[in-house]
Amino acid sequence: MYNVDMKHHWMLDYAVHILTKLHKKFYIYVLKELSYILLLSLGILTFILVLSRLGKMTDLVINKGVDVTDIVLLIVYSSPTYLTFTLPMAFLLSVIVVLGRLSTENEILVLKASGIDLRCLFVPISAVALIITFCGLLNSNVLLPSSSELFRNTLINIIKKGISIEDKEGVFNDTIPGVVIYVDKVDVQKRTLSGVMVSDDRDKDVKQTISASTGYINVDPVTLDLYFVLENGNLHRWEKTKDAYRSVTFQNYTFSMNLSTMLPHSTELRKRSYEMDRSELQKSLLTAKESERYDIFLDIFKKISIPFSSLAFIFLTIPLGVKRRVEGKFSGILYSLLLFIVYYVLIAITDNFGRFINLPPFVTSFTPNIIIAAMGLYLLRNLNEEEHSTISQKLRQVWTYCLEKTK
Repeated sequence: MYNVDMKHHWMLDYAVHILTKLHKKFYIYVLKELSYILLLSLGILTFILVLSRLGKMTDLVINKGVDVTDIVLLIVYSSPTYLTFTLPMAFLLSVIVVLGRLSTENEILVLKASGIDLRCLFVPISAVALIITFCGLLNSNVLLPSSSELFRNTLINIIKKGISIEDKEGVFNDTIPGVVIYVDKVDVQKRTLSGVMVSDDRDKDVKQTISASTGYINVDPVTLDLYFVLENGNLHRWEKTKDAYRSVTFQNYTFSMNLSTMLPHSTELRKRSYEMDRSELQKSLLTAKESERYDIFLDIFKKISIPFSSLAFIFLTIPLGVKRRVEGKFSGILYSLLLFIVYYVLIAITDNFGRFINLPPFVTSFTPNIIIAAMGLYLLRNLNEEEHSTISQKLRQVWTYCLEKTK
C-alpha cells in the first residue's frame, strides 16, 4: 500500500512538472509572438503619424534649404508625442491579432481540450503590459518634456542659420518672407555689421527700404522676435494707399520682425501643457486662472492614466482575441482601431462631464480605464466556454435588438 501511494505521488509530481514545463514553453511562445507584432505595429503606427509632418519637413528642405540632419532630428524629437498614443495602441493591436490567430488556428481549442484554464494567458500578456506601461510612463514624464524642448531648440537653430549673415557677406539674403537683407561687411568677433540695407515688402500697401552704416542683430529665442539695431542711416517709406513718400534720417533705429512665419505651419514655440513635465505643470498652476486649473490638473494625472491604459486593455483584449473567429485577415486591426477610438471618445466625454460636475481630476482621468477594465471583466466571465458566433455577429444581433425595441 505504501509503495502504491509513493508511486501515485511520484506520478503526480511528474505530471505537475510536465504541466509547468508546458506552461513555460507556452508563455515563451506567446511572448515571442507578441513581441514581433508589437514592435512591427509600433513602428508602423508611429511612422504613419510622423508622415503628417513629413510634408512640412520636406518644404523646409526644398524651399528653405535646411540640412537633412536637422530634419532627421526634428522627426526624432517629435516621436515621443506620438508614442503617447502608439504604445497602448500597438499593445492592443498585437494582443488581439496574436490571440485571434491562435483562435483561428484552433490552438486555443487545443488548450481548452487539454484542460488548461485560458486565464493563464494573463501571465505573458500582463508581463508585456507592465513593460508597455513603464515605457509609457517614462515617455510621458521624461522623454516627451525633454524632446519637445530639443525640438524647439532645433527649430530656433534652423531659423538662426537661415538669417545668419556671418557667411552671407555681400549677398542678398531673402530667407525671411517679404524681407531682403544685404550686408556689405561683417565683423565676426565684434558681431557688428557695416553697410546694411533692408528692403521690407511684407505689407502690400507699404514698402520701405532702410540703409545704415553700422548695426547688429539680436534674436529673442522665446518669442523669435528679430531686432535690427541700426545706426547712422536713412529710412525710405512709400504708402501706396495714400500715395505718400517719407524719408527719415536717423542716428539710432530698431527694425523688428517676428520669425514665426518661418516655422512649419501650426508649430508653436511655447510648450503646450501635455509637453510639460509635472514640475512645470505645477508651476503653471500658480499663475493659471481658475478656469484653467482643472485642465492643468487633468494633464498632470493623464501622464499616469494614459500609460496605465495598457493594463486596463488586458481585461478586454484577452476575451476579444480568444473569441474571435475567422472574419478576415484584418478584422483584428479593425477591432483594435475601433476600441482605441472608443477609449479616446471616453476620455473626451469624461473630461467634459468631469469639468461640468466638478469631479476630482484624478477620478476623471482614470474613469476611461475603469470603464474599459469593467467591460473586459464582464467578457471574462465565460472565457473558457466555447461559443460559435463571431464578435461581428454578436454586434449585429445587438444592433437588431436595439432597432426592434425602438420601433
